[in-house]
Amino acid sequence: MWPNWTLSLFDGGMNVSRINPTSPHHTDQHYHFFFADIAAEASESRAKSVQGTLAVVREDYTICPDTHRNYAAGAYSSGPLSGRHERGVQYFQERFAAALGL
Repeated sequence: MWPNWTLSLFDGGMNVSRINPTSPHHTDQHYHFFFADIAAEASESRAKSVQGTLAVVREDYTICPDTHRNYAAGAYSSGPLSGRHERGVQYFQERFAAALGL
């Protein structure tokens, strides 16, 4: 499942997602939500959790095309990763390089 799988924990539940690249310009995401309280009375709270997560995903979807246009236009130049803000990216790249023996 790694690296195209996420796990998000929140009060009263969690969600997992699979991120599947389908082409150089498209990605499918599949979300599954799990809740501790599945009673009918908690349905509004569950719906609020799902909608909150999907709102963030929709924001990301509006940002990603702009970012990729900037890459294609040459508006981005690579540089060192920020040790403070990009630890996850750095960890991933180090693991990837180690797996390749680089």
